[in-house]
Amino acid sequence: MTHLDKRLSAVAALIRPGSRLADIGTDHAYLPVYLVEQEICPCAIASDIGAGPLEAARRTVEAAGLSGEISCRLGNGLATVSADEVEDIAIAGMGGETIAAILEAAPWVKDARLRLVLQPMTHAEDLRRWLLRSGFSVLEEHLIRDKRHQYPVMAAEYTATPVEDELACYAGFFEAEEGRPYRQHMAEHLRRRAAGLSRAANTVETARLVELAELLRKM
Repeated sequence: MTHLDKRLSAVAALIRPGSRLADIGTDHAYLPVYLVEQEICPCAIASDIGAGPLEAARRTVEAAGLSGEISCRLGNGLATVSADEVEDIAIAGMGGETIAAILEAAPWVKDARLRLVLQPMTHAEDLRRWLLRSGFSVLEEHLIRDKRHQYPVMAAEYTATPVEDELACYAGFFEAEEGRPYRQHMAEHLRRRAAGLSRAANTVETARLVELAELLRKM
């Protein structure tokens, strides 16, 4: 049986039982293999832009005896997937801006029946901003601590209601106490950015960042 690390376990926990999965940037296909082995998903698509990672995915799928249930596909982002093939889409282990670009390139993800399970490694605020502006709602978000790192993992669905909420982009959608370390980290990040801008005499943007940092600190 396949075992997942803490980060991928958190992604797996947000996948809906019975859903057909597309795992974008699958690497070794550990996530789809686990979900099919556990009978959480009846089938899955394991997709990667790199030939090397996809070959590793094929080996994992074949070793698990799941070649009939998991389709391994080579291609960029969601270009390998059709809208009628999946209900849940997982994109994990990339920068938030990269995940946003993948979603932007596939307008069909704006469908209320789909669930997006996203795990940005960096720039999570850029991903949240894209989701909110594009009419998605973040259903839940968790902070996963693994060794010295902390990773946000979120589930989102399309509601067709665009929102502008810059504070939420930096604060995330965690439960109050769960998200406190993350918010304090982001507050310090914004203060450092503000300090750099103040030296460049960008007073308007400096003031905005300082205000956001103070709001995050108080949350």
